[in-house]
Amino acid sequence: MIKDFESKLKFIELIDKMKNIERASYLISGRRENNAEHSFHLAMMALIFSEDFSFLNIEKCIKLSLVHDIIEIYAWDTIFLVDNIDKIKSKKDREHKALLKMKKLFSEYFFDDINNLIIEYESSSTPESKFVHQLDKIQPIIQYVMEWWKWWHKWKFDKNELLLKYEEIFKKDEFWLKKIVDYYFQKAEKENMFYEK
Repeated sequence: MIKDFESKLKFIELIDKMKNIERASYLISGRRENNAEHSFHLAMMALIFSEDFSFLNIEKCIKLSLVHDIIEIYAWDTIFLVDNIDKIKSKKDREHKALLKMKKLFSEYFFDDINNLIIEYESSSTPESKFVHQLDKIQPIIQYVMEWWKWWHKWKFDKNELLLKYEEIFKKDEFWLKKIVDYYFQKAEKENMFYEK
């Protein structure tokens, strides 16, 4: 027998909306990436990189990757270096309200695990959530280099601002993941992909 049958179906229908949330990243095809694609890409990154760290729970990393942005169904994506300061400042409040709204849609038992995963991710309170947080910051860089950074130019992301932002994100690099960032930034530098004011 399937427990919480209706809640599970309602959830599957709800997450279809992830396909309608556009991100700042563009794909090689020229259209914008959506949240469903981003979460899938992130989960695959978590799968292949988490095996290098024996202390990480791979299943937990994949689960965190898949649910980390579902509250954006109601809160929408917040894009650093693009969105205005008011939208950036309201991010936590919007996401908190979105989570409460989502919880009301489902039976308490069904949503508890997903709710706890979202809270764990947002708080970066475990090695797995810290790991997925860092991968989440790397994934757009890979995406942009793959499509030649032309959309960093569209958004006018300044090279120096970008480098400073990533230095700040990876100043505690417990998983040696900054090596991935450095690899793609060096590639961008070598091939003159960066936008400079």
